[in-house]
Amino acid sequence: MNEMTTIEKKETGNYEGGMTADQAAYMRMGMEPVAGSVPMSTSKYLNSPLYVHAFTTMSLRRMGHDLPTTYDIPNMSRALADVADLQEGTRLIAEEREKNPEFAAWLDARKPVTLSLDRVKDCAPGTLGAALREFLGKGYKADFVHNYEPKSDLDYLMKRIGHTHDLQHLLTGFGPNHGGEHALAYMNIASTYKHFTPEFASFLTMANKFVSVALLTRVGLHYPQAMNIILEATRWGIEAGQNLKTLLFMVDYDSYYDWQIDDIVKDLGITFGPDAGWDYTEELCKG
Repeated sequence: MNEMTTIEKKETGNYEGGMTADQAAYMRMGMEPVAGSVPMSTSKYLNSPLYVHAFTTMSLRRMGHDLPTTYDIPNMSRALADVADLQEGTRLIAEEREKNPEFAAWLDARKPVTLSLDRVKDCAPGTLGAALREFLGKGYKADFVHNYEPKSDLDYLMKRIGHTHDLQHLLTGFGPNHGGEHALAYMNIASTYKHFTPEFASFLTMANKFVSVALLTRVGLHYPQAMNIILEATRWGIEAGQNLKTLLFMVDYDSYYDWQIDDIVKDLGITFGPDAGWDYTEELCKG
């Protein structure tokens, strides 16, 4: 008799803090999954070893000081690619084009984003360009999307989202730290679901949902001292996303580089975050 059979036959008492057999039977309503030689689920995410490994690792591991906090991102990227349905994404974009003339015109324009020191070297203090210049001067690399010539609407959209990530940090006051990254992810989730259909928004926010849910779980399990600030970042990010007048990956950043950040914030309806005020979350969520 195997261990599970032994557990299920117990009628009273708990098994090491688990449910009794009666309690388990109530929850399962007398139903059992179909057995097969290969474990399969109706969830494509559960069926992807890459996704399961990357998500559980990012959610459950501790953040030590031996590795950067971005160490898991390459694995996340491979996991997302493994479950991505590009044909579905193309279909959703075509449907959104029909419903949303502003989005269609934005796609047709296919404007790039300039992320070079040369472009912002003469921008006045307090402008977005000056903030980007300082950001790049600290050694950060904002341009992770090379060979920008897009092959399709989907290709342009995905590159544009990645291309504007660090500019969003500068413009929202959600800095590149644990609290800021979390708030920025929820801001993008909320704003995308506000402006697009649920199906298209779901497709566009796969990475945002991955990192935000994983961080919330990891902090809840390992860093209780940081939980209140992460919950605050969740609330702040959602409210900021709901208040935005436009999606931040659609902003024409080149035209804003010479604007004062305070004026851009008002123009776009941004709820500005604590900026460097959350830098301490980097240490609070480690160890």
